[in-house]
Amino acid sequence: MKIPKIHLSLLTGLILASSCGRLFGATPSPTPAPTASASPSPSAPPSATQASPSPSAAQPLLEVREIPDIHGKIALPKEWTLLPGKLLDGDVLVATREKIAGENDPWTTGLTMTVDRNGAKDSGQKASAYAQSLAEEAREKAGEEASKLTSTANGAFREFRFDFPVAGEQPLLITEILRANDATGTVATIVWQMPKAEAATLAPLRDAILSGIVLDPAQ
Repeated sequence: MKIPKIHLSLLTGLILASSCGRLFGATPSPTPAPTASASPSPSAPPSATQASPSPSAAQPLLEVREIPDIHGKIALPKEWTLLPGKLLDGDVLVATREKIAGENDPWTTGLTMTVDRNGAKDSGQKASAYAQSLAEEAREKAGEEASKLTSTANGAFREFRFDFPVAGEQPLLITEILRANDATGTVATIVWQMPKAEAATLAPLRDAILSGIVLDPAQ
């Protein structure tokens, strides 16, 4: 699936629509990314075969899988589906708890990721400043129930994150992350979703998966 070149100020509206749509089989299209490139994760790479911590009922053992198009890695439970796509061509990476055969299949728990290498450049800003402005705008649009926007730094890399609920037949809790690489000017957008009723149980798994995403800082 190709991502249209649209400004990320429409971020939250598209997330809300696509999140509800995934429950009924619509194409998962979380956050628009004008073009594609890789942005690094602030976390250290997982081990060559498996990622910590130890498995439990709430957090199963994770296995590292390759994201070939961007020389990256993601650690997921063994039974999860991964559709890596071609991120450098504007595709969306999809990782889900449900067994799906294609990006149009319905799912409730998992994440999508896109990468953008031109947005910051076109705006005349550093990638971190560009990502922060988008995150602030998205959080405002998410409404009063959105969590506080947090920011962490790791060298040239900055990450902006917040959570917000989505009402519907099956209420969801969304985690929105923008990771910026000032060295290359790229911004990665990661959107995690899970049923709100399972949020307390799935939160440790969510955080392990999101922190374990490793992307090539040179892309």
